[in-house]
Amino acid sequence: MNMLTRRILAALTGAAALAAGLVATLPGPAAAVQSSGQAGDGKLLYTDVGGWMHFINTDGSWQSQFSTSGNQGAWSADGSQVAFVNGDYIGTAWADSEDIGIRIPMPSGSGWHPHDPTFWYGGGDIVFTAGGRLRLTAADGTRTPKALFGTDADGCDSQPSGAVNGMLAFVRTGTSCATAGTPAVWVYNGRSGAFTKVADDASEPSISPDGRSVAFTRRIDGHKQLFTVRTDGTGVTQLTTDATDHNRPAWSPQGDRIAYDIYVSGNPDVPQGPQVWIHDLGTATETQVPMADGTNVAWQPLRDNAISRVWGSDSYDTNIAASKWTWNTVGTSTPGLENAKAAVLISKSDSAYATTATSLAGKKRGPVLMTSGTGLDSPVQTELKRMLPKGKTVYLIGGSTILNSTVASKVTSLGYVAKRLSGTSRCSTSVAVAKTVTSTPKYVFVATGTDYHNALAASSAAGSMGGSGTATLVLTDGTTMTSSVYGYLNKYSPSTTKIITVGTDAESALAKAYNAGKMPNWPSKYSYYRVAGGTPQSNAMQLADLWWSLPSNAAVASVGSWRGGVSASSAMTTYGPLLWTDTTSLSYDTKRYLMRMSSSMYHVAVFGGTGSVDASVIPKIGAAIGVGTHYVYTPYYKGVVPQTTAAQPLSAGSYKPAASPDLAPLRVTIKR
Repeated sequence: MNMLTRRILAALTGAAALAAGLVATLPGPAAAVQSSGQAGDGKLLYTDVGGWMHFINTDGSWQSQFSTSGNQGAWSADGSQVAFVNGDYIGTAWADSEDIGIRIPMPSGSGWHPHDPTFWYGGGDIVFTAGGRLRLTAADGTRTPKALFGTDADGCDSQPSGAVNGMLAFVRTGTSCATAGTPAVWVYNGRSGAFTKVADDASEPSISPDGRSVAFTRRIDGHKQLFTVRTDGTGVTQLTTDATDHNRPAWSPQGDRIAYDIYVSGNPDVPQGPQVWIHDLGTATETQVPMADGTNVAWQPLRDNAISRVWGSDSYDTNIAASKWTWNTVGTSTPGLENAKAAVLISKSDSAYATTATSLAGKKRGPVLMTSGTGLDSPVQTELKRMLPKGKTVYLIGGSTILNSTVASKVTSLGYVAKRLSGTSRCSTSVAVAKTVTSTPKYVFVATGTDYHNALAASSAAGSMGGSGTATLVLTDGTTMTSSVYGYLNKYSPSTTKIITVGTDAESALAKAYNAGKMPNWPSKYSYYRVAGGTPQSNAMQLADLWWSLPSNAAVASVGSWRGGVSASSAMTTYGPLLWTDTTSLSYDTKRYLMRMSSSMYHVAVFGGTGSVDASVIPKIGAAIGVGTHYVYTPYYKGVVPQTTAAQPLSAGSYKPAASPDLAPLRVTIKR
């Protein structure tokens, strides 16, 4: 089997959004593939005269009212979410269950009355108009809306329309909002920062799915007609000529039709009011959409997302598969894989000593590999030699009772530098790992070492910062904090180093240590940040909400498998959060999270075979991140894509955790 066909790097918005200054530096998704071709044409969304939105098939065969009042609806790139305006806020909703979404409030002060939201790039960003300027916000509400452009000196901007390749069409009127002028359609290239005026005396732009053309309206002989123009300003073409106003064009996802609305005065045979029509670009024919009596049309794209399964013959082989799936063979450079700079060894029989490994592996940029405590297993030796250049450091987590001297000796004999990180217990060992990650932590996660779930999710979050990581994880002994851990915490001021407790045991341990005077350097009043769900799945979801800003990828592992969790978090740590699921059903909290993130979530990797995560869970994940069965499933047995899979790169962004995550909602303030 050709190892070069394992994975394809997907980095459309990972690179494009960087040019726009929207996200911090990160490589593309670890693995994400989809079928070739454009998105399919889905339902139309429009607003009736009463201010209610409706879905409808283009032939009028099916219609449904949106459960929330709103208007000016827009679809995400995969058709899984709708953004809309409702009064003074922008709302989002999962397309098949409108109660699952968020409300994006506007900043206080005048001028923040939103209009015309549009998804931009892969779905993580929403651009809208407020106060005569284009504004940018995150689709999950994690970023305060701000001005997209640095100055409003060039004109008064409105009616944005975004494409997945970073192109953005909008209307600019006059030299300022206080100066009357003729509207013109402009295009902004988010990758290069270039502006191009493409049409004078024009409004209501709609950018094509490929970002190469813009449909717009222009008044001719007293009526608004439809036009198209290329994004370089050439090829202006008039599409309609009849004596009626053609309003708010919307491209079909396939790019061959344009929907719009008109208003008819009515007669005994035709009701008065708005109608939705479709213009066929190939035949130049016009077709009315039956039963569609509204305005502000938006056309749903049906794009295939991606689901991967990474697994081996057992949980240990899955661990090797996860490494092969992520890291290059020495001397090669496979698109989608990284070059390992280190490796971390853990005992395959001790979960407590394994939980902090991902935080270290993320920082040192290498896999977490599990081996026997009494020797370096042959598959691990083979994998080390495959992906790690000689002379690099291999970290051993735990003392000689966890990984004995034979393991260290074998690592050295293979040409690597063996470095043991250990203490007298799992708690003190976590401190040794934390100190190796960074001496100046900006964030310290605290979780119990007696249950792997919270600690592994926290370790994944800490490691997600990659080589520049300043987040660490220390373990408590249930509700008790050992001297090594409170001694470590006592060195840092909680006003500058943010303490994040994950789970009620960790929170209790922190309170007991502080009340007992174990952190004398801490002030009489301090704050920490509390993640305390009722289940491991809930805690992982809360951590994902806290730490990741619109991830395009997520890792899913069985809640009953700590080894699967280690493999998942290690393979995906810089690309997306670790989430837990039940073996035969998609856990409630994980499902809700995926649905809320569906506008940006393009790829979910499942770790472990069907004994860990049943095959029936795969379509449930697909339906959560997208629309129905619109996903491509790729199995990576032993980390290798099957030769029979015909796949193309997934156009997806890669969002890292927020550089300064919003901890405020989780703040707990303690006063002695």
